[in-house]
Amino acid sequence: MKAIVIGATGLVGNLILKEILDDKDFSEVRIFVRRPTGIINTKLKEFVNPMKDIGSLSPEIQGDVIFNALGTTIKQAGSQAEQQRIDRDLPIAFARFASKNGVKIMLNVSSVGANMKGGFYLKTKAEMENGTEKFFPGKVFHFRPGFLVGKRKDFRLVERIAFGFMKALDPVLRGSYKKYRSMPANKLAKAMVSLSKNHVGKPSVLHYAQIIQCI
Repeated sequence: MKAIVIGATGLVGNLILKEILDDKDFSEVRIFVRRPTGIINTKLKEFVNPMKDIGSLSPEIQGDVIFNALGTTIKQAGSQAEQQRIDRDLPIAFARFASKNGVKIMLNVSSVGANMKGGFYLKTKAEMENGTEKFFPGKVFHFRPGFLVGKRKDFRLVERIAFGFMKALDPVLRGSYKKYRSMPANKLAKAMVSLSKNHVGKPSVLHYAQIIQCI
């Protein structure tokens, strides 16, 4: 198999990349990044680009499956418009060219609670889901984890505080509330790579329980 990963330098994207590089079922992985990662691997093809004109990258968006792990915060993006461009517009643009180039399926990192009537962030994720579905009808999978737990490159005080809160809350989140449990980023990455190799019969939207079952 040959994979494409967008958002490969983020928390989940970097773990997806590592999973693929260690997986014998994948012969190649293409990543599209703004800065070089410094990773040396015979499987890896790295395309460094400002990510402003995705059309110019179209000939290189080739493979069997595309993983979308793009995501940012208002603080990092600097504005809502820029966050929408990264979280919504870029994945949709990649979906369009990937589909045109014969990529078979797409797997998105979304968010629990994503819906068109939600607040700014949740609506943006829902719009990303809907937009990518237009190019991969019946062949796109949306992973909707709760709070992501993992070691980030940048320090986020609010997330550290939230982690402590979720650690205490997770055990009591059962039944229909189980989907709000915190999600270890490494397990999410493993689940996404696993499903990409065996996606027949899997639900198009996956929450906590369905994600864990994929591992």
